[in-house]
Amino acid sequence: MSLLLFIALLLHVNVTLGHEELKNVAYSKKVTLSSEHGAHLYPGSKAVNGILTDFATTGSEKHPWLIIDLGATYEVHQIEVFARSGCCGLQIHDLDVRVGSDPHNMKLCGHFSGHASNGQRIAFWCPYNTKGQYVKLQIMAGPVNHLSPAEVLVWGLQVY
Repeated sequence: MSLLLFIALLLHVNVTLGHEELKNVAYSKKVTLSSEHGAHLYPGSKAVNGILTDFATTGSEKHPWLIIDLGATYEVHQIEVFARSGCCGLQIHDLDVRVGSDPHNMKLCGHFSGHASNGQRIAFWCPYNTKGQYVKLQIMAGPVNHLSPAEVLVWGLQVY
């Protein structure tokens, strides 16, 4: 029951920053994976659905990636990536997280070098004034990798 409460809070909690509230601006947004694994069983949408017990995953490749289209430009403050809890947390390693207004020209928000443990929360605090419509996660090292996050939260404010 506490897991369900935690998930509900993830979807509805806002973080106050000064007089403005940060929101999880990635919830239910369009996600593109560099490749698919398992005949559409693990689509990108599972990375932004608010459920920590399922996951999105790419196929096996050298530098798999996931791009979230936020649908508008946001000032991004923090990005949280949750590793799968049942197994395979170590699939998240050498991870670059980028933000930008064009998926082909993005700025680095942060890097995670170690292997994640099962269920680990990995937080990236973006540099001041990081703005963009797209968020990209990409594994940058290793011969063959799967990118399989349980959830990705993007905390930000819409830019008007």
